[in-house]
Amino acid sequence: MKRILTILTATLMGAVCMAAQENNSSSHYHFTADFNMSASEYYKAKPNFGIFGFTINPGYRFNENWAIFMPVSADMVLLNRRSTRNYVEQGTIGLGAAYQINMKDHAALGFSLTGGSTYIKADLNYFKAKAAVTLGFHNLGRTPYVSIGCTYMKPYYNTIEDKVLFECSIGFTIF
Repeated sequence: MKRILTILTATLMGAVCMAAQENNSSSHYHFTADFNMSASEYYKAKPNFGIFGFTINPGYRFNENWAIFMPVSADMVLLNRRSTRNYVEQGTIGLGAAYQINMKDHAALGFSLTGGSTYIKADLNYFKAKAAVTLGFHNLGRTPYVSIGCTYMKPYYNTIEDKVLFECSIGFTIF
C-alpha cells in the first residue's frame, strides 16, 4: 500500500512540476462526472464481485495536457451473490492526475492515475487505486468520454481478499 501511495504522490508531483514549467494561459479549473462499473470473478465457480458508482472529479487543468483532480465517489459494492446481504453502500475520496493528448478530429486520448480511501464507516472499508485510458470527444457538447482501466482494491480488514477489477466508465466534462 505504501508503494502505491508513493507512486501516486510521485506522479502527482511530476505533473505539477511539469505544468509549472509551462506558463500557459490555458490553465483553468475543470470538473468531470462519470458513471463507472468494475467487475471480477464473473463465472459460475466463484461468486461475482463488482463496484457500481458515480464519481465527480473537481480539479485544475494546468495546460492542455496536465491536470490534477480530487475524485469523490458514491459506490455500491456488490459482494458474494450467495449471501443474504450482498451489497455495501460506500464512497471514496482521493487524489488523481491525468495526462491528455489532443488528436485530430476533435478527440483526445488521456491517461490517468487515481487513488482514494473510503470516507464512510461501513461493513467494508478499503483503499482503491485506478489506472485508466480515456477517449474524449471535444466536438460533442460537454465533451463526453469513455474510459477503460484497471482498479486495485485493498480492504482495511480481512473481510475479503485484495481485488483487481476491470473498470469501464462513461462520463462528461462539465467545464
